[in-house]
Amino acid sequence: MQQALIEKLEAFGLSAKEAHLYALLLKYGPKTTGELAKLLHSYRVDVYRILETLAEKGMVEESVEKPTKYAAVSVEAALEAAMMRHAYELRWMEENRDEVLKLAHEYLSSDVLANDLYTFKVIKGRSNTLAAMEQLVKTAEERIVFISSLGGIPILSASGLLEYFIDATNRGVRVRYITEIMLRNIDSVREALAGGIEVRHHDDYAGMRFLVADAHESLTTITFDALRHGKDAADTAFWTNSPEYAQYLEASFELLWDNSADALQRIDHVLADTQMTQPNAAKNSP
Repeated sequence: MQQALIEKLEAFGLSAKEAHLYALLLKYGPKTTGELAKLLHSYRVDVYRILETLAEKGMVEESVEKPTKYAAVSVEAALEAAMMRHAYELRWMEENRDEVLKLAHEYLSSDVLANDLYTFKVIKGRSNTLAAMEQLVKTAEERIVFISSLGGIPILSASGLLEYFIDATNRGVRVRYITEIMLRNIDSVREALAGGIEVRHHDDYAGMRFLVADAHESLTTITFDALRHGKDAADTAFWTNSPEYAQYLEASFELLWDNSADALQRIDHVLADTQMTQPNAAKNSP
């Protein structure tokens, strides 16, 4: 039940850790950072950082008493705040749409030979997005870099697309992948590692999710439908064969790669935390 709630909250713009902490406050009432750190088996500084983000999003309130306690706002108020944020973002995109189109047309028509014009397209639907990703992976010759949410790699595994990534490594393509590694995607991460894919963990990554093949073609996630899990999910992605855009994404990837953690070490850490919490859960159960 808790996991289902967390996944739904993620669809409203929360990270997995933010959703987990909010759910705990919702169920158990006001807590100090120390109490929350014990419940989450985490460090106070990490809990405090998440609480600050939740406060900015209008999801929690803090008391004036000492020590400070944090309380979840009502679910109705929290969802309303999330919808207002998304409405503001959508309004901003609508207001800037014409300007972006103008800049794109100017860029594509400026001092570039007709044969060298680069194209782009918006891809709608998860099945179409996966098909576009499959094409990029199958035609890659040298390297692939890829960033996804923690739910991304189980989707690749379930759809069979992970096999294409593994096939790419078998033909000499270097495949590197960054994701958030949690208990629910460890099996898929292990499958990727066994297939020769280099995987690293980045904690609570909130930037763009994208795939770049040979520093030439790229696929960027615009929206991810977290409410539906099949191929009929209403994902939206942006594809382009612009080398300049691909190289920009690769540069961003390299920065993240250098500041992310080894996958095997992260898996050991997650499993160790799980072993610590399970005995406590069994001990406290009636």
